[in-house]
Amino acid sequence: MKPAARWPLHPAPREGEALSSWLHRVAACYQMEVRDLLEHDLGHGQVDDLDTAPPLSLLTVLSQRSGIERDRLRCMSIVGWVPWLLDSLDDEIPAALETYAFQCSVLLPRHKRKIRTVARWRAWLPRQPVDRACPICLNDPADQAILLAWKLPLMLSCPQHGCWLESYWGVPGRFLRWENTDAALRTAGDAIAAMDQRTWQALTMGYVELPRRRIHAGLWFRMLRTLLDELNTPLSMCGTYAGYIRHVWEGCGYPLRAGQSLWRPYETLAPVVQLQMLEAAATAIHLIESRVISPPGEQAALFWPEPQTGFTNGLPTRERTQEPINVWQEAIKAINEAVADARHNPETARSLFALAAYGRRHDPESLERLRAEFSKDGIPPAFLSHYEPDGPFACRKISDRLSDKF
Repeated sequence: MKPAARWPLHPAPREGEALSSWLHRVAACYQMEVRDLLEHDLGHGQVDDLDTAPPLSLLTVLSQRSGIERDRLRCMSIVGWVPWLLDSLDDEIPAALETYAFQCSVLLPRHKRKIRTVARWRAWLPRQPVDRACPICLNDPADQAILLAWKLPLMLSCPQHGCWLESYWGVPGRFLRWENTDAALRTAGDAIAAMDQRTWQALTMGYVELPRRRIHAGLWFRMLRTLLDELNTPLSMCGTYAGYIRHVWEGCGYPLRAGQSLWRPYETLAPVVQLQMLEAAATAIHLIESRVISPPGEQAALFWPEPQTGFTNGLPTRERTQEPINVWQEAIKAINEAVADARHNPETARSLFALAAYGRRHDPESLERLRAEFSKDGIPPAFLSHYEPDGPFACRKISDRLSDKF
């Protein structure tokens, strides 16, 4: 079989872009619709799951047409993120929710959460389509890519511009209308931006840097999904830990559980409720990191900053605080103070001379040279006229002064 010809024109995929978004931009290069590109150029009929699980045969021909590796094209859809973002695309695994969202704990101890079993469940894949995007990105004619993460209830803000994602209608590059045309550009708060930057790091780098340590992207997604489920836990089931849930919802200004009276999986909630749940999760992480709350969950400590520690010499704290900064400098300072005092105090002069003369008492010439040196330093010779090398106070005063310093 003759290999497929290479496209003469095709834009490079943007980092994190959804496969459907890239195909729309490729089709626009030839003034075609995506369905026509799929059918007449790629030999495939209408594909409904381009961003979920595109056929392997389609990815193969796309790789031939574009020269882009098939694995990279596969990662532009959800299937390329198994098992990091979700464990499986199979929605008939009975314990899927329990395995994914009930092994971690942040706000509540695990024994305070009721294990849930839901039929036909997959992590992060919503029941309703999510059409939200960054206004700055889509208003730029040169960059109208839709990120795969924007198609999931996973982020609130654009990782590049830090503004809220907004709902839209239509197809970027062809017909686009924002749901709220009069709304001003909204900048995301610090808590939301920090959470979304970590999610973006997980999607693009495969890990997340937390205050305590670096964690795998798979742990981040499961920990975030756990936090969302904890925030949706009825207070009657939380016991003495209900205050943590209440504090978070009060902090973000929404009613408890975003107004939900019955528990349902996060993926099936209305889009507006999902957004409030995500904002509550960002608030919870911020409160934990700032130590406003210290919940009992096993993974809560990952958000605490490392304790401040310094290098020590192993001495007890009381002795360590008395340790001089520069021992030799302190010694010179003590000697200079002793010389200054010896110019006016005969006792200090004799003590200083006795220290300097240690080991020379049987050498008269050396003692005379030492007397001359003391005289040059302004110490009166009369202060040393009664010097006795073996006197009862020899070395005592200057030694006391030095011991006081050290």
